[in-house]
Amino acid sequence: MATALKTQSKTKSKSQSKAQLKTKALTGKKAAASQSGSAKRGTTKRSSLKGSATKNGTSKAAATARSGRKSSRNGFHPGTYTVPRGHVSIAVPPFWYLHQTNDDIQVESEASETTVIVSAYQRKPGIGPLDARDYLQHFLETAPVRSRLESGGTRRDAGARFRDPEGDNWLVRFLSNGNTLVLATCHSNRPLNSREGKTGTAVLASVKLKAKG
Repeated sequence: MATALKTQSKTKSKSQSKAQLKTKALTGKKAAASQSGSAKRGTTKRSSLKGSATKNGTSKAAATARSGRKSSRNGFHPGTYTVPRGHVSIAVPPFWYLHQTNDDIQVESEASETTVIVSAYQRKPGIGPLDARDYLQHFLETAPVRSRLESGGTRRDAGARFRDPEGDNWLVRFLSNGNTLVLATCHSNRPLNSREGKTGTAVLASVKLKAKG
């Protein structure tokens, strides 16, 4: 099934802006990793695919969004978007919107109440392998956690879920291959057991980072 894509609006939706601002505020500056990405702008009538998700690669390869046949446990049949460098991919459900900026990839629900944002960071010279658990811990130290926190994982894949003071749901994942660190967040105004909440959770779970090659 073809992936639904939308031209990025000059005025972002309230949910998307809120998720984006909160993610950037919670992330802060990393001492061991710097955000990476170089954008090559290219807009179609229904899509906004603007280059690479990371600044350390200036690949001129065209971004691809290929239709997937596998269905998730939630029952949706997503397409898959892979960044030009080919190291990060994410599922895009039908009728959800895909945006890419210089800093991140955003997959937003049709109702604009659930947004998944993915950002990549590159290891700085002289720093040891990046551990997903360490960055998750740093993230949670400043996160506005109001509800009971659930977290755990490994050095390659660590995550957490919580509610903020406004009652919104947050799911967070850090992926690492040692050299590249990926932060993926899902922010939703909807209950996580709702259809939209389950789809957002599945999109977050679909984020993949290739092993360093």
